[in-house]
Amino acid sequence: MCGICGISWTDKDLIKLMGSACKHRGPEHEGFYVDDHVSLCCERLRIIDLSDKASQPIHNEDQSIWVVLNGEIYNFRDLRKSLERKHNFYTDTDTEVIVHAYEEFGENCLQKLDGMFAFALWDMEKKKLFIARDRLGVKPLYYCIKSDKLLFASEIKSILQDLDIQRKLNYDALCQFVTYAYTIDGQTMFNGINELLPGHKLIFTFRDKKVKIEKYWDLQLTKNLQSDEENLNTLRLLLESAINKRRVSDAPLGALLSGGLDSSVMVALLAKLSDKPVRTFTTGFGNELDEFDEARIVAEHCGTDHKEIMIDYSELINNLPSILWHMEFPYGRPSILSNFMVSNAIKKYVTVAYTGEGSDELFGGYNRYFIFTENYSKQSLEQKIESISSGFFNNKKTREETFSDKVLKNYEGKTHPSKSFGKFIVENKKYGLFNTALLFELKTEIPGAQTWRIDRTGSAHAVELREPFLDHNLVEFCASLPEKLKINFDNHVSKKHILQKLAKEVLPEKVARREKFPWGIPFYDFFNSEFMPIAKSFIEKSIKNRRPYLNVHKIDLEKISNKIIQYSVNRNKEKEIDDHILRQTLFLFNLELWHQIFIDSKDLKNQPLSLEKLI
Repeated sequence: MCGICGISWTDKDLIKLMGSACKHRGPEHEGFYVDDHVSLCCERLRIIDLSDKASQPIHNEDQSIWVVLNGEIYNFRDLRKSLERKHNFYTDTDTEVIVHAYEEFGENCLQKLDGMFAFALWDMEKKKLFIARDRLGVKPLYYCIKSDKLLFASEIKSILQDLDIQRKLNYDALCQFVTYAYTIDGQTMFNGINELLPGHKLIFTFRDKKVKIEKYWDLQLTKNLQSDEENLNTLRLLLESAINKRRVSDAPLGALLSGGLDSSVMVALLAKLSDKPVRTFTTGFGNELDEFDEARIVAEHCGTDHKEIMIDYSELINNLPSILWHMEFPYGRPSILSNFMVSNAIKKYVTVAYTGEGSDELFGGYNRYFIFTENYSKQSLEQKIESISSGFFNNKKTREETFSDKVLKNYEGKTHPSKSFGKFIVENKKYGLFNTALLFELKTEIPGAQTWRIDRTGSAHAVELREPFLDHNLVEFCASLPEKLKINFDNHVSKKHILQKLAKEVLPEKVARREKFPWGIPFYDFFNSEFMPIAKSFIEKSIKNRRPYLNVHKIDLEKISNKIIQYSVNRNKEKEIDDHILRQTLFLFNLELWHQIFIDSKDLKNQPLSLEKLI
């Protein structure tokens, strides 16, 4: 994992500023390439080939091609064997393989690369920048077109080092967050700055100063003709392969183990493939959400070198501005806070860690997917489309009480679920509503929420997190699986049915049959302690500053506070509760904090001040 950035002109001062803004991603070495046409930078985290000669940018034999890479190419050793017949290598890195693969195959080299990556390659002879992002969007890449010039970077704050770029809120992106809790089409919260979509490449040619963006890979639903037994065997082989190829690392490697189905299966298969005990980590906050006991069962069963780490969630309060600075988007999901603290906790032990993220989207692990099954829900298609909205303001009355007319008009005109998800459902429903809903989230939520969250919370502490469930070969296979192998209603509701079957082969029965359990900070405790008064102060500041995206005349803070108190009462009575109000409050707090850090502030290179000084 590294931080990369570049511009399509010569500016040594600017490229240094851009690199410094993402130095946390790769604090071990800073490298530059600058000529009469381009400026490139890589902030390196040493994972493969730890020597100084492996520092980026990397070049070919005659130094006519240069590349910077963020991520890993897992099959680089096999590729290298075939390329060594014609090319001389001067490092043992995966980065150098990209250079020679491009010489051999041109832009089609992307079909040869298996990994998580975002890279930029400068072809001096053809005078073109070739930029690409991996198939699932595990590694980020942002870009901005300024007149006839191009800027790109692993993080937005690097691009914003160019003071000529105006920092303005993108209302389309804000509405997408209101609707889905993430953006779905490559937009960011900043006008004029976009995300290169997963499975896409960008070509900037200097002869005509034009940008061309093309898709080189797409995930499609396909018919599955295998038996259930054959599908189970294929799943085992593909998941083992995904886990095995991600073992490539010259830096310390471990795995996050929650004790849930996903991480437990992952660790069990990893332990079988490893010739020495796997280092595993379980973290908790000292409350009923902790999973130490469950994880301990798995660790003992798999013979791992296991460590339990207790996290003090009270430390989160003062870290909130720093977390948002790293995330660059306002958020309402508390899992981000947990992930941030976990990465911080394990960084002293490992540089690379496995995580079980992505499994729920592959196999239908969330309850919200039930309504799309054949026999579960009698709702109309319109009702089902509306329900996929996983944002924090799904209630029309709440939206009207919170946001300005400009936001509401945008929501109804562009970002309402019927405009995107609804269209997607109608176009693909021949494959069944359930698999179509999963496909939509694999294409939108995975890059928009999951991989973004994992990348940012890990990179904040220079920790690379690897997600074997998001291996593109495995994802393609899972997209073909019939509904009954994901959610099964034969005897009882069995979510992630085929993965449970695999779990029974490699794990104790108790673990294999365990129901999904939400993990994260003790959310209601967090709100009822120090955070709620701070959140109220920030939302009050939003109202006082008359932020144009808020309905400053209708937001009722006392009503919000009373709802949160009621939430706590109901929770203590073990009633069925909806925590949307907590997520809404966290989002509104972060929206004001985002505005202060990224719009009002003049310094984006350094992390912001403590929360107390920002109130």
